Amino acid sequence: MSEIIVCRKCGQKNIVGFNLKEAKCGKCWSSLSEDKNTGTKSPLYSWIYWLLIIGSLIFFLYQNLSSNHITKNNYPAVAMPYSGQEQKFVSNESIAPLTIKTSTGANYLVKIVDYYSKSNIMTIFIKGGDTIKTKVPLGTFEIRYASGNHWYGYNHLFGDNTSYRKANQSFDFKNTGYKTTGYTLTLYHVLNGNLRTSHMNSSEF
Repeated sequence: MSEIIVCRKCGQKNIVGFNLKEAKCGKCWSSLSEDKNTGTKSPLYSWIYWLLIIGSLIFFLYQNLSSNHITKNNYPAVAMPYSGQEQKFVSNESIAPLTIKTSTGANYLVKIVDYYSKSNIMTIFIKGGDTIKTKVPLGTFEIRYASGNHWYGYNHLFGDNTSYRKANQSFDFKNTGYKTTGYTLTLYHVLNGNLRTSHMNSSEF
């Protein structure tokens, strides 16, 4: 029975029969018996072994980092508000109509801010997939929203995985004497839609 022995010195592959002690490399004429005894018969297997070890280590580290990212939120659990729940920060009468449409996959906290002073006017919580109709005070406002899956209260919102965005335009809710101006907002991608948004930091929200 023959086997293949790889020469440790030159890398030449040699087919060796029973008489291994006297076998020599066909290229450099080194003894192959030492290669047999020191385990250098098949360096390919050694490479595969180390590749498997390194691959397993990389996979473990990736899973660990991903897990830490997902479970990073150490905030206390808070019951999710009902869809349409509002917080008002001004006493002005709410008379201008506002409709907000959302898609499934995330929940939303919409914040309405005075466009000039940046003071908070009101917030509206909306569960993903719901459409709410409400009324807001008159004024020129900036509209921001935070989105995510798990709710941690108004201080932490959707935790460290919260996504923050704001509309790139102002919204002028006014009463002309004949009618009150209102808006309908869609907080997901719509073909040929005209609402443009941009990312913002949590500190800006």
